Amino acid sequence: VDPLKYFMPFLQALVDGLPEEIKLTKPFAEWHELEHTNVEPSDRMKDQCYTAIHETVDILTNRYPNVSCISSTMVKPHEFMQKLILDLAVGYEKQLSKFVCDMPVTYSYTLTAPNLIELDLKLYRCLYQNLPTICPGSLQKINLVLDNMPFSWDMFRIGNEPKPIVFDNLEVLSIRGKYQGRFIDHAITTVDIDIEFPKLERLYLTNSRLTRKEAQIILGHGLKHLHFEGSIIAASQLCEQPLGRLDRLDLVWRQDMYLNEPGNFVTFANRIFNNTDGIEHVHCHISAGYYTWNTDDVDWPYLTHLSLNFMIPFDELLDMLQKVPNLVYLNMAITGWIDNEYAETTELFANITKHYPEPSSSKIKTLHLVDQRTIQRREAYCQLPFVGAIENLKWYWPQLKTIDIECKVYED
Repeated sequence: VDPLKYFMPFLQALVDGLPEEIKLTKPFAEWHELEHTNVEPSDRMKDQCYTAIHETVDILTNRYPNVSCISSTMVKPHEFMQKLILDLAVGYEKQLSKFVCDMPVTYSYTLTAPNLIELDLKLYRCLYQNLPTICPGSLQKINLVLDNMPFSWDMFRIGNEPKPIVFDNLEVLSIRGKYQGRFIDHAITTVDIDIEFPKLERLYLTNSRLTRKEAQIILGHGLKHLHFEGSIIAASQLCEQPLGRLDRLDLVWRQDMYLNEPGNFVTFANRIFNNTDGIEHVHCHISAGYYTWNTDDVDWPYLTHLSLNFMIPFDELLDMLQKVPNLVYLNMAITGWIDNEYAETTELFANITKHYPEPSSSKIKTLHLVDQRTIQRREAYCQLPFVGAIENLKWYWPQLKTIDIECKVYED
């Protein structure tokens, strides 16, 4: 890949039609020609390129003074592209309201940006990238993607005074780490820094975790929605904090390599869902890896929404849900029925009054089944007897109003 090759037409488009067009693009063309020879570009030539970038930014900011959003995405940008993007951000910083940068950049400036509302950065761990310095005062939304990049709140500190970092207007914070086949949760910070989030309402954490102090600060204010995706161990540590002020809690768990014993999963889950009293919407999405946990040990009194990306035999499921008394929504995948499982489940639903003489006290209102089997298996097993029989669940779950079966097509 030749990063400079892609930078040149980008620059050409920016300066197209300007009187200074040839002057601004010539240094880069000369540099590009030398890159395919054994001759090293001189420092003087590099300075000429940087001067051209600086002049380009001056011309653009004067000609188009009302730009308020800068967005850039590139996997392997040339250093000149990095220079241009940062110079543009600084050139427009007084009115800049949104800055998106999804590429490795050597941040060498403090981006004061007094009116910056939305910040979206992907921070790569590489030799030539360091954390930017950004004023936090006006920010309302922050989205950070950490590609194995260590992170510290210090990037939002202006100056060297050891005073608290205050996000006066921040309402939404999203921090996403990199998933590498198993959960190695990235601690957000290892430095003891005083931070304040007086207006934070929504927090999204993916493959990242808060220190105990950070959790106390963030969850202790007016946070309304917490979305956590990662290991159940890290979720359990986070949910040790008082959660009653939340309106919504979303937890997404995939297979956790640290849980050697299946029983540990239920232990951690019970601990979490016994600490969610007072939260109106508590949703747990379990993606995989817990096929053998004992449903008899489940104790989830305040869980309201449950999504399972695998199957539990329906007789076990119905018994388990007696211990989830406030559940109103159930989503489950149909992934691998064999002949006898299909027949047994159809018989269970068709004769549900025989197996369960009295209706359940369940509050379930919506059942969503996702058929993820292959076409051949679906045609063989998901026939009208099952679809008709499952309607009998409305007798067993009196509040059930909607049964939705979604089919996803997979070839054998």
